[in-house]
Amino acid sequence: MATPSNDTGTVGIYIDPSGDVRICVKNDRSVGSSGIFYGCNPFHYVLPVTLCQIFIFSILSRVIYFLLKPIKTPKFTCNIMAGILLGPSCLGRYDSLWKLLFPPRQAQFLVLAAFLSIAYFLFIQTVKMDILTTLKAARSTRRLGLIPFLASFAAICILLNLYHDPHGNPLLEVPQSHSTFIGITMSLSYYQVVYDALMEFNLVATELGQIAMSSAMFNDMLQWLIVIGLRMQLQTVIVHISFLFFCLFILRPLMKIIVWNTPVGKPVKEIYVVMILLGVLIITFISDFIGMSTFIGPVIFGFIIPSGAPLGTTLAEKSELIVSKLLLPFFYLFVGFSTNLSALKNFREIIVIQCTVIAGYLAKMLACVMISISYGIKPKNGAVIGLIMNMKGVNELISLTGMKQAKARLGEGYYKLWSVRLKFDARLDEERFTHLVLCVVVMTAIISPIIKLLCMHRPLAQHESDMKAMRVRSIQSTPKNTEFRIIMCLHHEASVRGMIALLEASNPVRESPICVFVVQLIELMGQITPILLPMNYKHKKKLMSFNYPNTNHIMRAFMNYSNNASGPITVLPHINVATYKHMHEFICKLAQDKMVPFIVIPFHENVNVDLRGHMETSIQKLNTKFQARADCTVGILVDRYSRLGANDANLIFHVGIFFIGGKDDREALALGIRMADREDVRVSLFRFNVIHHDNNSDKVGESNKTKTREAEEEEEMEQMLNESMIDEYKSKKYNGCDVSWYEIVVSDEVEILDTIRGLEGSYDLVMVGKRHNIGSMDDEEMANFMENVENLGILGDMLASTEFCMGVVPVLVTQCGGIRHMHVKQLSRVCSAAASQRSLSLNNK
Repeated sequence: MATPSNDTGTVGIYIDPSGDVRICVKNDRSVGSSGIFYGCNPFHYVLPVTLCQIFIFSILSRVIYFLLKPIKTPKFTCNIMAGILLGPSCLGRYDSLWKLLFPPRQAQFLVLAAFLSIAYFLFIQTVKMDILTTLKAARSTRRLGLIPFLASFAAICILLNLYHDPHGNPLLEVPQSHSTFIGITMSLSYYQVVYDALMEFNLVATELGQIAMSSAMFNDMLQWLIVIGLRMQLQTVIVHISFLFFCLFILRPLMKIIVWNTPVGKPVKEIYVVMILLGVLIITFISDFIGMSTFIGPVIFGFIIPSGAPLGTTLAEKSELIVSKLLLPFFYLFVGFSTNLSALKNFREIIVIQCTVIAGYLAKMLACVMISISYGIKPKNGAVIGLIMNMKGVNELISLTGMKQAKARLGEGYYKLWSVRLKFDARLDEERFTHLVLCVVVMTAIISPIIKLLCMHRPLAQHESDMKAMRVRSIQSTPKNTEFRIIMCLHHEASVRGMIALLEASNPVRESPICVFVVQLIELMGQITPILLPMNYKHKKKLMSFNYPNTNHIMRAFMNYSNNASGPITVLPHINVATYKHMHEFICKLAQDKMVPFIVIPFHENVNVDLRGHMETSIQKLNTKFQARADCTVGILVDRYSRLGANDANLIFHVGIFFIGGKDDREALALGIRMADREDVRVSLFRFNVIHHDNNSDKVGESNKTKTREAEEEEEMEQMLNESMIDEYKSKKYNGCDVSWYEIVVSDEVEILDTIRGLEGSYDLVMVGKRHNIGSMDDEEMANFMENVENLGILGDMLASTEFCMGVVPVLVTQCGGIRHMHVKQLSRVCSAAASQRSLSLNNK
C-alpha cells in the first residue's frame, strides 16, 4: 500500500497472508532533507528548520536594532524582542506558520542548542576576565558593590511582601516565596553584563567604567556566596569543595603547562584548543551530576584558564565569534519561545511588579549616589554608575531560564545568609517568567538612552578641586625650573631607539629633570578587562611577564638608558592592555592625573614587520583619537627607517623647525628652545612670513571687512604670542646656544611648500606643528592630494613624504590639545632681551 509520511517517520500499512492488518512505522532520524525535487519538505527536517530560524532571527533583530537605534536601544534588547516576536506571543498565534518554523521534532534540538550556547558563552566570558586585577580593584569599591545591592534587594522584597496580603485582597498573586528570588535576580549586577554595556556605550576605558566594573565584580562575589548558601548539607558542601580543589590543583596546573610549552609568539597547538573546548562539555556534565548548578562548571573552568596571551587569546579568537553570532541566537530564540505575553492576564499585577522593580532600581541608583559622594565622586556621575549597575543582560535571562526549567523546587528550604534565615522557592511558572523577562527588557531599554545622554561629553568622575587640572597643559606653559613630564607610547621594540634619542635631545638637566612614563600599548585579545598597570622591575611581576613576555626587554632598555643618561631622567614603565578603540582613554587619564604636558606616539607607518593590514589602520585611528581627546600636547613621531638615534658617533644633533604660526607651531618651537640648551644640539628655525600680493588685495580687503572685532583681537593675540616665542628663541644666541634662524617671505601656501623642498639638509630631526594660523593651510582641497594629512597636517605630511630629503628624515608633528586658550600663561614667556634678526628671501625653485 501507499505509505504516508509525516514529520516523525514513514507509516506503512499492509495485510499479511493470514488476513491480519500490519502497521509498520519507520522512524526517520535524518536531520537533513533530500531536497524538494525528491518530494521532501525541508521543513520536516531539523537542519533546514534550524538554519531558517537563525536566518530569520538575525534579519529580524538587525531590523529592530536599525529602527530603534535613534533612541539608543542596545543590541541585547533588540535580540530579546526578536525572540519574543518569533515566539508564541506573536508568531505562535498563527498555528500553521508556528508549526512550520517550530515543529515538535526540532524543539528538543532548540533546547539543547540554547543550553550549549549558555555554557560556552559563560566559559568564554570568564576566560576573558583578568580575575586577579579586577578583584584588587573591587576591594576599593566594595561599598559600591554591597550597599546598593542591599538597598535594591530590601526595596523589592519589602514592596512585594507589602502588596501580597494572603488574608485580604492582595494586589499580587505572586507567592511570598518568590519575592526573595525576584529581589536577588533584579538587584545583582553581573560583571559580564556591565562590561558588555560599557563596550556598547564606549565607556569601558573611562574612569566611570572602571568603577562600575569593579563594583560589578563585587556583586559577582555576592552571587557566589548566595549560590553556596543555597544548600548547606554537609555532604553537598564536601562534594562541591572537592570539585573546586580538582579544578584548582589539577586542571589549572595543566593549563599552565600548556602555556609554558607554547613558544613566545607562536599559537597554541590545535589539539590543546580542541581538548579545552570539549572539556567545557565534560565540566558542565560533572557540575550537573554532583548537584551543582549546570552553568557554574563552565564559569569555574573559565576562571582557572590563564587570561591573555597565549591561551586565553587563542580560545577567544577561535570560539567567541561562533558562540556570540551562531550559538547565542538559539538562546534568544529559546527565551522568546518560553515567553508568552498572552499569559499575562492580571494587568494590575503587571503594573505593580514593574513599579516594584523600578523602585528597586531607584533605590540602587540613590545608594550609588550617596556612596559615590563618600568616594569624592560627583553626584551626577554617581547616578551614572547606578544606572550602569542596573543594566540587565544575558546572565539575568540565564538565571530566569534555569529557574523556569527546574522540575523540582531547587533551593527549597532554609539557608543562612548574613545571619538572616530566608525561605526560598525558585520555581517559576510561565506567567512569572514572562513578568521578569519584561522587566529586564523594558528597564534596559529605558536606562540605555539615559546613560548615553549623561555620558555624551565623557565627564571626569571625581571632583576637580584644583582648577589648574582643567587647564590645557602644554610645553609652553611648563616652567623651566620644574620637572618636565612626558608620556611615550610604543607598540613594539622598533620604536625604542627613536624614543630614547628624542628623550636625550630634550635636554634633561638638574634644574628641569625629565620624568617619562613609558607605556607599551598591547591590543586586548582574549581578555575582558582592559588594564593600565605600572611595572616594577626591581621586583619583577611573574604574572605580567608570564602573560606578556615581549614587554620586559623593551622596558629594560629604557631603564638602562635612565641609568646612563647625560642628565636626570626617571623612567616609570607601564603596560596598557586594551582594544585600539579605548587605548587613548587610559593614556589621557594618566596624563591628566600626573599633569603631563606632552604625549609622544609613534606614526602608524613606522618600520615594523609585524604591523600589517588592520593593525596599521587601527593604530592610525588610535592616533587620531589621541589628537582629538588629549588635553595636552600630542606629538606624532614619524621615523619610518629608524634613523633617529642610529648614528651615535655624530657630535652634533641637528634639529630643524618649520614655523608658520599658531599654537601647534609654538609647541614645536618651545620644544626646540628646550633642546637648544644642550651643547651638542644645533637648532635651525625657518619662519615663513606670508605677504599677499597686490592682485589679491581686493580679496584680502573684503575678507578683513567681514572679520568681527573678536576675531581681530584673537588674530592680534596670536601674532603677539608668535613674536614672543620667536624672541625667546633668538635670545638663545646670546646664551651661547648653537641656534640660527631664517625669515622667509612667501606669498601663499603653495610657495611655502615649494620653498620647503629647497631647504633639504642633514637634519637628525625635523619638527613642525600640525595646524597653522593660515586658514588655507588646512584647506580640504589641498588635503585631498595628501595621504596622512589627518594625523600630520598638510605641512607635516609633505615633510614626512619622499618630496623632502627622500623621506628618510624623522619628523615630529606637534598638536596642542584642547580648545581652551592660555594667553595669560603664554605671555609670561615673552622675552625682553633684544635679539638681532637675520632675514633671508628665497625664490621658488
